[in-house]
Amino acid sequence: MKSIYKKKLEKAAILIREVFDDLEAEDSGDFDAYGTKLDDLAGELEDVLMDVEDKSGAATDDDEEYDPE
Repeated sequence: MKSIYKKKLEKAAILIREVFDDLEAEDSGDFDAYGTKLDDLAGELEDVLMDVEDKSGAATDDDEEYDPE
C-alpha cells in the first residue's frame, strides 16, 4: 500500500479517536449513541494498518509525505 494511503488511514483513526474523546468528555447522549461505534471504527482502521505493515514490512513503494492542510 502506498504510504500516502497509510498516512490518510492513520489520520482518520486519530480524528475518530479525537471525536470519541470529545464526546466522552462532554458526557453527552451522543457518546452513548455513537461512542462504541467510533471506538470500534478507529480500532478497525488501526487493524488494517497493522495488517498492511505485517504484509509489507517497513518498506513501501511510495514515500510521499501526506499533508492534509
